[in-house]
Amino acid sequence: MTARKAEIPLASRLTAYVSRERGAAELQVSPSTWDDMVECGQIPPPLRLGRMKNIPRWRWEDVDRALSGEDRSRPSQESYFRERTDGAQKDRRRVAA
Repeated sequence: MTARKAEIPLASRLTAYVSRERGAAELQVSPSTWDDMVECGQIPPPLRLGRMKNIPRWRWEDVDRALSGEDRSRPSQESYFRERTDGAQKDRRRVAA
């Protein structure tokens, strides 16, 4: 079960690698909002630590860089609105089989 944000004590200095709950508490959002931010690319995916790679942690420096707009590894939103380079119309006629 997820801890409530108000119940997570934050240290005076944030650690270099944060868990989902601590990162969400630092941003003052819910853990599910944190998950949504990771899914849509606002926050980088977690690093997997441990022998079994089952401990997800986020490097806070990477999260901060992504949220401040300094992360250039994600494609820009404009890339989804590309123009046609040849200028030709797509032929939409169906060919009878």
